[in-house]
Amino acid sequence: MAARGVNMIRTLFRGIVWTVFLVALGGVAGLGAIYVSRGGEGVALPRVVGRDIVRGLEMLSERGIPLEVSGWVFSDEVPQNHIVSQLPAGGGRIRRGRTVSLVISRGARDVAVPAVVGEDLSRAETLVRLRGLRVGPVERVFDPARRVDEVLGVWPPKGKNVRRGDQVVLLVSQGPRERAYAMPALIGEGINTALDRVRQVGLTVGRVRYVDREGTKRGTIVAQIPQVGQRVLAGQRVHADVARGSQALVGNFSVLRYRVPPGRPRRRLRVELDSEGEKKNALDREVRAGEEIHLMISVKGKTWARIYLDDELIEEQDH
Repeated sequence: MAARGVNMIRTLFRGIVWTVFLVALGGVAGLGAIYVSRGGEGVALPRVVGRDIVRGLEMLSERGIPLEVSGWVFSDEVPQNHIVSQLPAGGGRIRRGRTVSLVISRGARDVAVPAVVGEDLSRAETLVRLRGLRVGPVERVFDPARRVDEVLGVWPPKGKNVRRGDQVVLLVSQGPRERAYAMPALIGEGINTALDRVRQVGLTVGRVRYVDREGTKRGTIVAQIPQVGQRVLAGQRVHADVARGSQALVGNFSVLRYRVPPGRPRRRLRVELDSEGEKKNALDREVRAGEEIHLMISVKGKTWARIYLDDELIEEQDH
């Protein structure tokens, strides 16, 4: 009887042990299922602090880690557009799908004014803005020795540390002071003398037209635009009508103007005239860089002047 009781106790004890084991096994399996459903083993989180934001984004994207920019701060140690901090910190593992928060540097609060003297205005404005500064008033002065829009000065001076976002004032060349004249009287003068006077005062020869004018000496100016005494500016075109005289000239005339561009010191210039389907060369010679060409050409109806440099078409003019 006693032996039978002992066996029953042993059987009962084994049942309890197996029950506890199965319950524990089920709990572990359940935890495993939850773990798997939440991302399995997770992913390694790289350290992106100190890297530029583009590279940091690439490193996180390669591992399928979403990110958010939680803020921007000034930093004297971390360059502009680089990562100041990340949360969670890198170097460990995180659950797959967890978002990483990044703080990005705006750069140092104080920046140095860039060197912009000698630059064109558009380039200088770009350099100023790249430093996080604002372009303030642009002051202009006449300077015959500097090209238009060349930066002559900057305030605060280059290299001075100023607060990011501050204004920078630029002093810019307006080129030579505008030259104005009272239009001289050309009527009654010979064409060569009159056109020389036009060029000497800084004006440009425009269209020269030959007209019949009885009783007027051949080659004499009979009409001009602009009128005598009218205010004209340097470089403005002057047009003139010239008397044919008793020995009539056939057709009208125009003046072709062209400046050889800088570059190679010697080039071949050819001017081809195309009038009513008839083509001929009006000029074919070697020219210097910067040389100004003034060529009087005969015009019959609509005439095209084609300018070639080293056999390459550079410009077409309608005369």
